[in-house]
Amino acid sequence: MNRRRFHKALLFFLASIFFIPRRGLGNSDTGPSYRKQENTAVGSGAKKGLATGNAMGKHSNVDEHAQKTSRVIRVQSSDIIMKDFQPANYLDFIDSEKLNKVLEEGLIKLTGKKDIKSAWLDILKNYQSGDKIAIKPNFNSINHGLAYTITSPQLINAVVKQLVEIVEVKPQNIYVYDLCKEINHDIVRKSIHYPVQYVERMDNRTLIEKIKNRLRYGPASADRSAEIEMRETILSEAGRRLQCYNPKVIVQAQHLINMPLLTNHIYIVNSGAMKNHYGTVRFSNNESYPVSLHGPVLNKSITDINRNPHIKNKTRIIIADGIFGVFDRGEGPGKQPWKTFNNEFPKSIFLSRDPVAIDSVMASFVARERKSRKLAVLSHDYLEEATRNGLGVNDYHPDGRSFTKIKYEEMYV
Repeated sequence: MNRRRFHKALLFFLASIFFIPRRGLGNSDTGPSYRKQENTAVGSGAKKGLATGNAMGKHSNVDEHAQKTSRVIRVQSSDIIMKDFQPANYLDFIDSEKLNKVLEEGLIKLTGKKDIKSAWLDILKNYQSGDKIAIKPNFNSINHGLAYTITSPQLINAVVKQLVEIVEVKPQNIYVYDLCKEINHDIVRKSIHYPVQYVERMDNRTLIEKIKNRLRYGPASADRSAEIEMRETILSEAGRRLQCYNPKVIVQAQHLINMPLLTNHIYIVNSGAMKNHYGTVRFSNNESYPVSLHGPVLNKSITDINRNPHIKNKTRIIIADGIFGVFDRGEGPGKQPWKTFNNEFPKSIFLSRDPVAIDSVMASFVARERKSRKLAVLSHDYLEEATRNGLGVNDYHPDGRSFTKIKYEEMYV
């Protein structure tokens, strides 16, 4: 047998292994059929220590419809970061028990329910036993170790803990994914105390990875039946046109929980809930990192990704990590207290069902902090673009004015 025939036989052998049917998220492009999802990208609802309005002022002229559909709650706790905090090992100084309480109180407030189980069942519309839940954190800086900030594994663990222990979701039906990065054990996995599934970056470094990518095998791969319609022409670095797809991990999930970070961005004012899905998109050239979605196509790309039905209709809630927050991404590593939070860290989480509303609130906080330090405040055009396309309500106020188009509330736990 010559070399060419041997490689061909090897490829067919490996392909036959890959296509053995398996349970769970898996192998077919179409995946199992999923029931029609109610559009719950925005939601409603109305316990303790509530402060309405902005930390910099009270509400005025609040639109009544926006109050019902676009609420953002910031839950803050002065005890969430331990007193002996050391930046070099910042994740070790998050009080997990306090964080779980902060999350619980915030969800009850957001939904207006009397207890946390009722709150979660309100969030997970039409949840049925066996449903798959995908969780998308922001692990963009994980390859830098602890020098930069990521969505805290402790916050992810709090979400998983409540899903498993209160809603009785089986851990194997929970998928924590970020397709731009490998999900490190020492930084992330050791802090999530349940046997959830991890779906991570898949490169072409080994023969097995190349074959998996070519055969579109596994939950990290593109589902070619779930193309994301893009209004702009997306080009690879080589100048070739690309198609964008949803990955199987969210195509075959029934519920999506978005867990972004309170952070600025090097091209736009912030990288919140909507841009977090740059770590979701799969490309026709099997590229792992979304370089092609930046530049002139950025504003429309953010909107087009988030209005795709698999993301828009399955997103149940956005739980944003603002414990430390980042206002100086691009200016250097480290953890710095915020001037606009009394020279402390924000020590907060943000909750909403409206991705535009929560992004506009977090962008406002980032812009105010950067202005206070005479740092450049970048474009917020993507927020307007998202609003024009029906994704939510933009209430961006970088000047410290109150939020007036949405209902913004603060809680202290």
